[in-house]
Amino acid sequence: MNDRKTSALGNPSAEPNTFELDRDEKTCETMNEKESIELIARMISATKNRFEAGDGNILLNWGILIVAIASAVWAAVAATGNPAFNGLWALTAFGWIFNRRLARKQRTRGYLSYTDRFCATVWGSVGILGAAGFVVCVAFRLATGNSPWMVLFFYALFVVGFGVISTGAALKLRSMVTGGIFSIVFGMVLLGCIFSGVALSAAWVMPGFILCFCLMMIVPGLEMRRLARKEHERA
Repeated sequence: MNDRKTSALGNPSAEPNTFELDRDEKTCETMNEKESIELIARMISATKNRFEAGDGNILLNWGILIVAIASAVWAAVAATGNPAFNGLWALTAFGWIFNRRLARKQRTRGYLSYTDRFCATVWGSVGILGAAGFVVCVAFRLATGNSPWMVLFFYALFVVGFGVISTGAALKLRSMVTGGIFSIVFGMVLLGCIFSGVALSAAWVMPGFILCFCLMMIVPGLEMRRLARKEHERA
């Protein structure tokens, strides 16, 4: 009696070749892993390119706006001696136009990576802290009659500086990190002068403030635009 099994093709003892099946499965699995890694790499690259192409302008716009306002305040106060010209700082509210344009661009991007969300969270927090600082200054002004607006000056150096450093680290943009560090160190120098009894003079404080925003926003913004232009030329 023949105990051998017969396959569907009529061949005796023809068992499925499990070795070949396992090998094919492993090959497909390896290919899927490679494709996944390549897809992730493309997404990360696309995210960085989107930031370079779309957000270099917002850095430039904010940097130019703040430098222009700081220069106007410095010149007006120096020429007239009237501190009321510090009210020109309210013009920074026009910066919301840049933020709205960026938000519209982000909605058209589709997928948002971790880097996108991280940078959006950082600058959302910077904006909330700025609004909170403004409310605190108004409250102290109404309650005491004194001028607490120097709080926002240090907010711009420290909080914005940390925001720039965080974004520069996420995007691997050294100029942003360097500019943020310079801003924070300059803020520390000012605090050191205040606590040491050294008088602050607009003759060097305002130029230092302007230089901080040039290094934090204008220089990195120009670099991001240059990198984006090169990327588009390669594409």
